[in-house]
Amino acid sequence: MDPLDEITRLVRRETGIALPATRVTALRAAIRRAAPGADPGAFLRAISEPARGRGLVDRLIDEVTVQETAFFRNRGELDAIAWPGLLLAARAAGSRTIRVWSAGCASGEEAYTLALLADEAFAPFNAPVEVLGTDISGTALAAAAAGAYRERAVRALEGPLRDRYLDRQADGSYLVGQRLRRLVRFRRHNLASGPFPPLGEAAFDLVVCRNVLIYFEQSLIGQVMESLQRSLRPGGMLLLGAADALTRTTARQVDSVAAPTSPTRPGGRPPGRPLGREPGPREAGPPEPGRSREQRLAAALAAADRNDRDDALAQVASVLADDPLDADAHFVHGLVTLEAGEPAMAVAALRRALYADPAFSVAALFLGRAHDALGDPRAARRAYERVLRTLDPADDRHELILQQVDIGDVAAACRARLGRP
Repeated sequence: MDPLDEITRLVRRETGIALPATRVTALRAAIRRAAPGADPGAFLRAISEPARGRGLVDRLIDEVTVQETAFFRNRGELDAIAWPGLLLAARAAGSRTIRVWSAGCASGEEAYTLALLADEAFAPFNAPVEVLGTDISGTALAAAAAGAYRERAVRALEGPLRDRYLDRQADGSYLVGQRLRRLVRFRRHNLASGPFPPLGEAAFDLVVCRNVLIYFEQSLIGQVMESLQRSLRPGGMLLLGAADALTRTTARQVDSVAAPTSPTRPGGRPPGRPLGREPGPREAGPPEPGRSREQRLAAALAAADRNDRDDALAQVASVLADDPLDADAHFVHGLVTLEAGEPAMAVAALRRALYADPAFSVAALFLGRAHDALGDPRAARRAYERVLRTLDPADDRHELILQQVDIGDVAAACRARLGRP
């Protein structure tokens, strides 16, 4: 086996992170940083040495995991958290404290942000919250525990919040103050292979896992999502990043971006919920006369949620019979077939979606994933680069399928596949 392929398998086995062929250059650079002067073959030989092998693997993990984040990153997603509702749920479970888990917290900004939001929500009283931040990277956790950040990480914090929660240092950096530190702790946890909840931890009222699953192989994503949901107490909330929701194609996973405790956004729907996915007695079945386009597309997603590929495609076909150039219908066709393990069919459907709408950037994202599944890195790279060229924050033409998806998260998912910062 090629040494680089063996290292890719090692990373996947250790972390669950899928490194597509589009990231080969980034992986070579990570190896050089983890073991200066070593090529892939030399690195493999070095990690077989008992004295230093584990340390080198850990350094490689530090290099391939993304550790850059910021306070209040994607603030709109965080605004979905209903802190009073979480407290009621916690009390119903017999606890006086809201238990929060920031999974994949990197260098800690998200965990501290959650503590800050809770403190503001319950002011002037002490926030009844405890936040656990976990990550696979020891280096990231050390930075989180230190709690020292540069201007880039805190730029979204307004002046009064900086003054209240951070201490300005002589070198211009900011140090997290005790008001937040008393609410937050950190520990190591592997989302790919660790226990859920982390060993020794009780269930949580809020689990936040944003822009982490985009790095996992497809087969692991659903498993981790289910494990995260099992880590919740009754009435708890799982908050995913929109890019993470995009890594799974069924309606159930899209709906889980915000659990029932979250408030609805304008229009009455929880963030991330496709139009037409309101609860009902029966959301899917053979196409029925008189059903609207939106209802049939929603039924296709519901059928995919039941792993009923044939029903999902029948719903899509009924939409395409009315309009063969319906980009959303071709897009759903691509999602369903990609989820069903049929990437060649997905490529064809997603290409049709892009023929109907060349600026359909989310379709280009999934086209890249389908090409990755087919082992065609050049075609995948072209698709991901197309995403970055065509992303338009003002484009809401496909809101029927993917609502409240932050355009920055789509870009993040794409850059993750390209190995770009």
